[in-house]
Amino acid sequence: MFASSAFARHVSPVANDPSTPADRVGLTDAASLSSLVGELSQCTTPAALRQWLAEYARQRGFRGARYLHLGHLHLGQRGQHWKLLRFLSTHEDRADLWLTDKAGVEAMLVTFLPFAWSNGDGEGFTAAQREWYVSQQLLDWPAGVTAPVQDHPAGPACLILFGGTEQDAVHLIDTQMPSLAVQALAFHLLAKAILPASNALGPALSDREIACLRLAALGDTLADAAAKLGVSVRTVELHVARASKKLSAANKIHAVAIAVGAGLIQV
Repeated sequence: MFASSAFARHVSPVANDPSTPADRVGLTDAASLSSLVGELSQCTTPAALRQWLAEYARQRGFRGARYLHLGHLHLGQRGQHWKLLRFLSTHEDRADLWLTDKAGVEAMLVTFLPFAWSNGDGEGFTAAQREWYVSQQLLDWPAGVTAPVQDHPAGPACLILFGGTEQDAVHLIDTQMPSLAVQALAFHLLAKAILPASNALGPALSDREIACLRLAALGDTLADAAAKLGVSVRTVELHVARASKKLSAANKIHAVAIAVGAGLIQV
């Protein structure tokens, strides 16, 4: 969406970085999480992430898993109105299919530790959810585990294991809660480096609007930004105001938070 080479550094400063995603997010440093996440740090593609996720779920007695990066909500978005920034599933399901409190997404927003959940008999499912549930033969495997990640700059995310028994889910929480939390965090860090963010924010921002928001995120004043971009302070004000309107943000700080969460700018 933002392909202009003139402002590429404002959008993707690591585009030409030869290091691996794991290098860039700090999973291969000597004192990093690498010893706790094992082969996850070797993933460099969406396909590799999906394969790791499938094996991760299988080893813990679950039939599948999915990763949801919700990003920052605005305009009172809830439930089915969420526009996921990133999504990855071991099964053939849509990104919008499982935005439901049945899998603990609402609870994930205010929780820091992994927790178990159960779909029971699927009461409250939409027709599409029920059809998928039946097609995957999950009726006898109604429970799972959600491991939340509270990413303040980029918005919350979670790793969800599904297709297990209630006993499996409770046992996993009782015995592996700390490692689940660490592995969900590591997966999220890698997913942000590997999976592109979706265009979920409506009207596209211009390169100049992105540049102004990025400088604001770095702490530059309007005068600083104007000097760096070679424009007037008034022009910077207009770019920030237009970007804020497009993002439905209340102010500049809110606009920066939304843009960072959506992956439009990196700091």
